[in-house]
Amino acid sequence: MTPPPPSWLLQSGRFFFRVRNALFPILLLVMLVFTRPAMFLGNPVLDSLAIALGILLAAGGQTFRILVIGYAYIRRGGQNREVFANELVIRGFYAHSRNPMYVGNLCVVAGYSLVYGSAWAYGLLLPFFAYVYLAVTTAEETYLRGKFGAAYDDYARRVNRFIPNPRGLRKSLAEFQYDWRRVLVKEYGTFCFTLVALLNLAAWKTAWVYGFAAFQKTILALCAASIPVGILYIAIRFLKKTNRLRPLRLEETEQTL
Repeated sequence: MTPPPPSWLLQSGRFFFRVRNALFPILLLVMLVFTRPAMFLGNPVLDSLAIALGILLAAGGQTFRILVIGYAYIRRGGQNREVFANELVIRGFYAHSRNPMYVGNLCVVAGYSLVYGSAWAYGLLLPFFAYVYLAVTTAEETYLRGKFGAAYDDYARRVNRFIPNPRGLRKSLAEFQYDWRRVLVKEYGTFCFTLVALLNLAAWKTAWVYGFAAFQKTILALCAASIPVGILYIAIRFLKKTNRLRPLRLEETEQTL
């Protein structure tokens, strides 16, 4: 029998589950207001590499989320802001990681931290979100274990909590037709926020660390790039609200977590 998790971890996971949608925007705003971006180790070359790596990590994390949603989707909304699941979803990417969406999220947070370059981002933001996702998955898995019992225990023994195991991935995805409409409907908000935040973090970092006058065109271009992203958001939201954009198939295997 799996021992119960510490009560403090379980309770904090339930709390973070309820506030998770607002958590990242609020903390990002707090970081921007109370801290300043910095050059990585005071070296422009290393800083350029850190920014490039940060962009790749954030983009990779968002891309991974898009891939996961298009194959097998788990709604994370819960029921009355509490963890809830109708059935156990173990297909698609969930056959290789029990929490692939949180893996993508953490990559995005790590990418932001590298781009911003502040010691506060490295020392507080990234470790804090690592704890948040550990706590939330603990609350979710405690619920799933209580509801599905041996079936979940068997799943947990076979599949890592976070780190994806790529073995057999092609076979796991072969049963699906990629549902790009579902990706647009479910992920457009997160995608647009991730991209706009990344563009403006890079602009703010460049202006503060390297000077607005010296890189005026680059900074303005980064800020201006947010405009088409905003237009994309409005267009997809309009199509969604007018029922002109619907998933290709019914989500009969959704798990509401």
